[in-house]
Parts: sequence; C-alpha cells; structure tokens
Amino acid sequence: THTGLRPMAAPQLPILLLEGKEEKKVKMLLRDAFRYQVDGFSEKKASMWVSALGFEAEDGAQQIKALVKDLQRVISGTLYDDLDRNGTVKLLPKETSKELKILLANSIADFLPKWREQCVQNQVSPPKLVDFDWRVDVASSSNVLSRMMVPKVFVEMTIQKEATEHRQMAGTKNVQFELSKEALGTLVKSLGKIRDQLANIK
Repeated sequence: THTGLRPMAAPQLPILLLEGKEEKKVKMLLRDAFRYQVDGFSEKKASMWVSALGFEAEDGAQQIKALVKDLQRVISGTLYDDLDRNGTVKLLPKETSKELKILLANSIADFLPKWREQCVQNQVSPPKLVDFDWRVDVASSSNVLSRMMVPKVFVEMTIQKEATEHRQMAGTKNVQFELSKEALGTLVKSLGKIRDQLANIK
C-alpha cells in the first residue's frame, strides 16, 4: 500500500503536489522557482523545500525538482507571453482544484511587475546576491606551547550572474568562503559604514 503523498507525485502533474499547501509557502516557492529558473534547485535548496512542504525524504527531492520545473513553465509562459490571470489558469492542468488555480494565478499576477523589472535590470546590471547562508565551526589549532579552539565562519552566497540572452533570467553560481573572527569583525564594521552612508542619502 502507498502512504503519504506518493499518489500525488505523478510526474505529468507535479503542480498537484501543492494542493492544500499553505498560501505563504506556495508564494515563497514561486519566488524561488523564478530565482532559480535557469540552473534549477541545488540539492540543499531542494532538501529545504522537501522539509517545508512535508514530502517524504525518499523521493522528496525528485518531487520538488519536478514541481519547480512545472511552476517555472507556468511562470515563463505568463511572463514572456504577457498573459493575464485567465491565461495563467489555462497553463495549469485541468485536474487542478479551483482554489489552487486562483492562488497560483493571483500570486503570479502579483509578482509579475517585479519579475519584469528584474528581467530588464539583469541585462544591464552586475551580478546580484540571491541567497545567503552561513554556519560557525570550531576547529582545533595547536602549536608546541598551547592548544586552542579556533572559531571559523563559513559563508555561502548564491550569486545571480549577468544575463546573456534577451528576456531570460541569468543563471546562478555558489560562492563559498571562510572568515576568521577577526575578518568577520572587519567585514561587519565595513558593512556598517556602508549602511550609514546609504541612510544619509536622501
């Protein structure tokens, strides 16, 4: 017998996996689907959404990637063919519930102005920060005289590259680096100065 969400995981109808999901999470997934429409979700991002949507761990990542690909199809169709809400609904499977059709169509319509603006900006602007993650590790450092625990900060940034094609979101790349406690302090101080300068601009 099957349990959980497996019966809804039909590859040809992945959008149905959103039936009954919280509105806030559906909107957040739409935003991520647009951000990563060139390169797709990393394993880490997919795993995060497996947990957020309550999918089974065994095949959850595959379900998420199929779902996101389907959402990207609907987003691209609406955005680049300049569709209205009714046009978006026609891109959805006929099996989609009325409630989910309304939620997706209204959410995409709400996001469209910002997405159009981003598509234009991507053609003339430098790379942008898309996502940011960090963790603190403590490593053992020793010499002849002493042994101490040294904290390190590991930072991972997802950067959106410059666009190379008209009407196409640019791809992303991950940048990872390590900071010592001292280097982090210098960075925070510098960012504070940048924040203060921006605050003084009227």
